[in-house]
Amino acid sequence: MSVQFRSQCRICGGVELKRFLSLPDMPLTDDFIAAERLGSEFRHDIDVFVCADCLTAQTQHDVNMDDYYEDYQYAVGGSPAASHFMRLVAKNVCSRFLAGAEGIKVLEVGSGDGVQLLAFKELGCEVIGYEPSAALVEIAQDRGIPTIHGLFGLESVKDLPERFKHVDVVMLSYTFDHLPHPREFVAAARSILSPERGLLVVEVHDLEKIFARSEYCLFEHEHSVYLTESTASALCAIEGMTVIDFQLVPEADRRANSLIFVATPNGSALADRFPPAEPSVPAEFQDIEFYLQQGEVIRKGIENLDEFVESIVSAGKTIAGYGAGGRGVMTLAAMKTASRFQYLADRKPKRPGLVAPKSGVPLVGLEALKDSPVDEILVFSFGYMREIQDELAAFGYKPQQFHSLLDALAGKIHA
Repeated sequence: MSVQFRSQCRICGGVELKRFLSLPDMPLTDDFIAAERLGSEFRHDIDVFVCADCLTAQTQHDVNMDDYYEDYQYAVGGSPAASHFMRLVAKNVCSRFLAGAEGIKVLEVGSGDGVQLLAFKELGCEVIGYEPSAALVEIAQDRGIPTIHGLFGLESVKDLPERFKHVDVVMLSYTFDHLPHPREFVAAARSILSPERGLLVVEVHDLEKIFARSEYCLFEHEHSVYLTESTASALCAIEGMTVIDFQLVPEADRRANSLIFVATPNGSALADRFPPAEPSVPAEFQDIEFYLQQGEVIRKGIENLDEFVESIVSAGKTIAGYGAGGRGVMTLAAMKTASRFQYLADRKPKRPGLVAPKSGVPLVGLEALKDSPVDEILVFSFGYMREIQDELAAFGYKPQQFHSLLDALAGKIHA
């Protein structure tokens, strides 16, 4: 895969960028490979910067991922918690901002297996998805969700069917932060949104939470920017949109690391009805030195994680990981103790016989937790902890055998 480097901020074009974190030799999050091919997968340093002018955290390298996304298969549509969240998103968008409106049209970019659009469709909306993974497009189509197969770019608007060249909602769920040109995307979305009732609804990883939890695993080659409420508002404002809501879904119902913002074109009827949402971000996020300090905190978190795993093994116990999404893959890739894990279990493993990139930890289905039981389980997908505990209780696992990634990073647990 080719890598291209930038020298300017992705948002404001500034040239004063300060590196605050470097994760060496990191893989892609979904690049599982056969064990015999371990070492041939893509790896590259992940350097994370903050712009001194607009304070947007970001990477400054772009990896050509066209073929990679073609085989991307990660989805959470089978999770009850995720399904509940997606229904809340659709319900609150329609009831809070578009109550009484008819003929609501929704475009989701990075629509995955179609579950989010299905929630909108069940409310009577017309929907269409845009998704680069052929496997996920097929699943979505089987669900009755019309989906365009492709990687959404700046020219993709012209490929939309005529009836979807003007829509009421453009939705992105953990896709916006994958875009190499986020500012240009906002401009493109604004061009097709209804000038009177148009809504851009975006869910991204929250930089404030990443720092608070030392979630270094969310710094990925796939991600281009890491937003806060403040930088999200500023980005939208540059392209003529106003953020009118940061509380679309209550915190208790959100996924593990979720910043949701809803924006509307300046001058729309919704901009008149709803005042601009006030960003709530700690004052230290205005200080460049704070970002440099967070790099040190993250490095300490990785040390805590390695010490936790060593304490398990030193006590004569076995350990496995749960969750083969980006959190699991990237967490393991930066650890010195990844080889201590028996396997990485997931409800929907990509394919049998694969291992996680760089770490080489075997990827298995849930049956491995029954057939080859372990003493302790480190849960990377901690947002679904209760759901995971309940599911694995059938195999005899007790709540005390499960440990949250966040607790391990914070140094709160030992064998």
